[in-house]
Amino acid sequence: MKFLKIFLVSVFLFSLFSCGSDDDICISGEATPRMKLKFKTKATGKLKTMDSLFVNVDYGNGQIPVIAAKTKTDSVLIPLRVDDAPFTKIYVGLSKTAVTSEVKINYTTKSEYVSPACGIKKVYENASAILEVPDPVIDIEQNQTQISDESKTHFFLLF
Repeated sequence: MKFLKIFLVSVFLFSLFSCGSDDDICISGEATPRMKLKFKTKATGKLKTMDSLFVNVDYGNGQIPVIAAKTKTDSVLIPLRVDDAPFTKIYVGLSKTAVTSEVKINYTTKSEYVSPACGIKKVYENASAILEVPDPVIDIEQNQTQISDESKTHFFLLF
């Protein structure tokens, strides 16, 4: 009988202390960051709110629609490739049928360990953008060279 009590107390204590910590859930924004784009008017250099915006991204298997905003927006967050490709191609347009501007985002990736729950995230360093096909985007202005969080604007698209 004494053995049974010790066994049950041991099982209870083991189950009590083996519960996971706060590290079991990845909710604090520690995942791979997305690239933040804002918009400016080329002539004035002032921030611009877009009435509609359509963004497709090529992750290696052709264009996939990522943003289809028919409402006013002043910024968008675009997920980049997480494989070992050194660039991501982004296609921007003002209507669903005319997604014609092609932007190539070049970078180097670095893997960074976050936690057991979140695993590993990618950090994009030495980011640069090349406007390969203009219209409606006229130019690109770089604001950050490292994409490590989503709070900062990385590039401005000039219309």
